[in-house]
Amino acid sequence: MNPKNKRTLFLTSTICIILSIVAFALSHMGEASNENYILLYVIAVLLNIVLNLALSIKIASTNGAKALVSLGKWIMPIAGVVYLIPQVYSVLFPAKTMQDTYWYVFIGILFIVSGNYFPKNHINPYIGLKFPWLFNDEEGWYKTHRLGGYTWILAGIVSILHPLHNLVFVTVPLIIFLVGIVPLVYSLVLYFKRKRSN
Repeated sequence: MNPKNKRTLFLTSTICIILSIVAFALSHMGEASNENYILLYVIAVLLNIVLNLALSIKIASTNGAKALVSLGKWIMPIAGVVYLIPQVYSVLFPAKTMQDTYWYVFIGILFIVSGNYFPKNHINPYIGLKFPWLFNDEEGWYKTHRLGGYTWILAGIVSILHPLHNLVFVTVPLIIFLVGIVPLVYSLVLYFKRKRSN
């Protein structure tokens, strides 16, 4: 691991630890807080270390889109901050809640950012759609990620619009369909088409 990656690991882990301390303090304030938040931040520290180590591997750092690699390394501190804001809000304003709206918007933004960079990913087992049959099919990989870019952006828009109607039984299946099922089916169609042509 080079010095830059070590610095990123140190910074992100430190932020996660600070957030866990703040979460501990909040757990003793107001009825809306819960001590389970502390466990989540401890898990976040561990996941942060795993993500940073995995994304520092050469094949991930060179073949993955740089923006997605950076996002992956910083995702736990970012998610921690995003998760903490509603907790602070619930302590300051116990009668109001913004948790659901906040999370759907955050997840929607993540989908849009990820989808935007999907087509820039080169073949690798760490970043992108990890369908095994694509690892030996460069054309299939790029076509699937190009389509996946559009479907993930659409899923992000669907998630951001969710607070306007709060129909979970519509939003969640539609996001799963756009994020997982459409790229999966398309990649399989390309795979079998290529297999027949050979």
